[in-house]
Amino acid sequence: MMHHSNELYKLVIQAIKNDLSSKDPVHICLALTCIANIGTPDMAGEIGDEVPRILTQPDTLHGVKKCAALCLLRLFELKPDKFNHADLSSRLIALLSDQHLVSALFSISTSIPFLFHLCLSLSFFP
Repeated sequence: MMHHSNELYKLVIQAIKNDLSSKDPVHICLALTCIANIGTPDMAGEIGDEVPRILTQPDTLHGVKKCAALCLLRLFELKPDKFNHADLSSRLIALLSDQHLVSALFSISTSIPFLFHLCLSLSFFP
């Protein structure tokens, strides 16, 4: 395991940040998958702001948004205090009308009680 003060760790973080800011959806999805698979609490602290940004951008492709939603779920598990739940909930509520993201957002909502109740009510009373 790499320590966060290790030079290789810093290079990995920088490479992931570069891929997240790429215009190529394949690079973005690979970076999100990497975070979801090998992410650490330190990594969540350093990269955590990028994932909600990708998820809530209107021009992001549906496949990339799905990867971002699942990655965000992993980041919640790693470092739940990193995110402002009220702010994030309001941003995610806007995505609930997207039929491609409902199941991924429902998974995230289990970590945010307010969003969970909203997802539940919208799923039964559309």
